[in-house]
Amino acid sequence: MSEAKKGNLSIHTENIFPIIKKWLYSEQDIFVRELISNATDASNKRKVLDTNIKDEDLEIEIKIDKNKKTISIIDNGIGMTQEEIEKYINQIAFSGAEDFIGKYKDKQAAIIGHFGLGFYSSFMVSDKVTIDSLSYTEGAEPTFWECDGSVEYSTKKGKRKNVGTTVTLHLNTESESYLESHKIKELLEKYCSFMPFPIKFEKDLVNVKEALWNKKPIDVTEDEYKEFYKKIFHDYQDPIFWIHLNTDYPFTLKGILYFPKMRQDIELLKGKVKLYCNNVFVADNLKEFIPEFMTMLRGGIDVPDIPLNVSRSFLQNDKQVQQIRKHIVKKISDQFISTFKEDRKKYETYWEDIKNVIKYGMLTEEEFGETMRDFVIFKNTKGDFMTITEYIESVSERQDKEDKKTKIYYGVSENTQVSLLNLIKEQNIEVIFCESPLDTHLMQSLEMKNPDISFVRIDSEINDLLIDNEKVELLDQDNKTFNQNLEEKIQNLLNDDKIKIEIKSLKSNALPGMVIFNEFMRRFSEMSALQTGGTESFLRDHTFVLNAENPTVKKIYDLSLAGKTDEAKTLITYIHDLAMLEQKRFTGEELKSFVENANKVLKLVHG
Repeated sequence: MSEAKKGNLSIHTENIFPIIKKWLYSEQDIFVRELISNATDASNKRKVLDTNIKDEDLEIEIKIDKNKKTISIIDNGIGMTQEEIEKYINQIAFSGAEDFIGKYKDKQAAIIGHFGLGFYSSFMVSDKVTIDSLSYTEGAEPTFWECDGSVEYSTKKGKRKNVGTTVTLHLNTESESYLESHKIKELLEKYCSFMPFPIKFEKDLVNVKEALWNKKPIDVTEDEYKEFYKKIFHDYQDPIFWIHLNTDYPFTLKGILYFPKMRQDIELLKGKVKLYCNNVFVADNLKEFIPEFMTMLRGGIDVPDIPLNVSRSFLQNDKQVQQIRKHIVKKISDQFISTFKEDRKKYETYWEDIKNVIKYGMLTEEEFGETMRDFVIFKNTKGDFMTITEYIESVSERQDKEDKKTKIYYGVSENTQVSLLNLIKEQNIEVIFCESPLDTHLMQSLEMKNPDISFVRIDSEINDLLIDNEKVELLDQDNKTFNQNLEEKIQNLLNDDKIKIEIKSLKSNALPGMVIFNEFMRRFSEMSALQTGGTESFLRDHTFVLNAENPTVKKIYDLSLAGKTDEAKTLITYIHDLAMLEQKRFTGEELKSFVENANKVLKLVHG
């Protein structure tokens, strides 16, 4: 090429750059992905066509020149002749990748993107872009191409000595932040971690070079899975387990989903499952591919048949995308179920880490919920895990045949409602623990699917098994009068119409009293609190149950009969406060009142 040449870009609109900047790409950062993808394509082409080149000779390098305000992407791929630049750069209606695949499809080269439009993303951040390229073809001369963002370009003989291409971006004023090395490194790690050729920046290798999901599961060791996880997600802990996706029909899908340790109640962490196209990062947690409950997981899935610049409308309307999403959900449930059946102990061991993933999935994905219904487990008071079916079987002998529903008794935890829980344990009543904020929603769902069961929290009613029926049957008129009078007197002492008083004869005399809440109102309040972050308002209205067999309760009655109203009120308030203290954390004022009343109780005792 002896003379410089000028010309106009062959495009279907007067100026494509405003279109690129406003509609083609959603964010400027994408130019890094596109230009590295192009360099990778060029390297793949040379690998296919040039028998003299070795894999280890191919690499991509990124350089920053802060003085000149430039970023250069340098590869030693196939390079371009002047004619090829005319075709693939100037006539951007063509796609270099498509043309190459059509010609060499039997070579199975992994061509990532569409060179034309991908290359032009560079003008989002540049006032001027140049290309210096030397083709691998024998006798080729280097070609230099330059464009300032208008429809005009110029070409002349280039200076490149070695086969390959250098794309140089002369950054505009608004984009000078890309001259900061940490910014470019961050983008390279985000978009290019799994490119098949080494990517160097400031002499450091920035990519892993191979995504582990590109291997067959049988060829990957447990240590390799763990090492890959720790390196990619910078987690010092091992994942508890993982699912390796590898499907060739009816669609192509590869990926690994890791289940990290998640001890918190709910970890709705976004941006952990990444979508790739031929090892090129596309997006985080696209819900069209990745169900919402999976966003708590970590990993990557690679779908080669989607465009790099994928749109929401494309994903929402593409049938293959819907098939892939369904497949991923099924693979997750299959993994859970097979572990449950084949190694129950292992399943129970990591239940604390996966329970909220499963529960959230059941609440948001109907098919997943149906599949996993029989594999949700709960810990009971004995420390064992049991499914709902196992619970029903365990209480079947004690179930009242007239009851249409099996009551499933549950508590919040072993550290809540301790006094009542101990009384229930003494009567060998089976209780499971529902500690997650999701459990209230899950119970509603399970009851709707199975109308023969009903979840009842232990403080929602007095179980008949706790009541001393012999004493109830033998109650004489005096005892009945005692109960009725005591209810009236305590109601007057507490002077609170939101609190209903009941007297019961319990099998143990150790527990003086407890508070009972309406199950429906509690659930409604808890679900509202979960959504709004508010407090549980149901605590205000409740039933205060007093144990007629408890000595302190009897003393309160005696004190009230003797006209010692203040002492009786001190004791009954104290018993009520103790019962409420097992339900919630006191406010400053409530705690102050409780301590003052406790001091009065001590004075009464030591009189």
